[in-house]
Amino acid sequence: MERRDEIFKLRQAGLTYTKIGRRLGISKERVRQILKGNQRQKPELDSKVMLTTSEAGRLIGVHTNTVRRWGAKGILKPYRIGSRGDRRFRRRDIDRFLELSRD
Repeated sequence: MERRDEIFKLRQAGLTYTKIGRRLGISKERVRQILKGNQRQKPELDSKVMLTTSEAGRLIGVHTNTVRRWGAKGILKPYRIGSRGDRRFRRRDIDRFLELSRD
């Protein structure tokens, strides 16, 4: 039986996250993550117009820090959003970068 299924059955039986965690040797937070993790599906990267740093890195095949560094050097164009200045990258810019790097 898969761990998630076992946790789900224990939760249906009325056990708390803490009791399930103790039984399986994991933290109550990990129990919660396992149960709740698959409910929220992220949209496909193909349908997104703006990408986070980690999403851009996943598409390009490099580490997140490399994407940040390339943004600082002007290799990729980051857009800063929000009060924290989070970086976002346009999907079409990433696609163009990938096309140019293949040539």
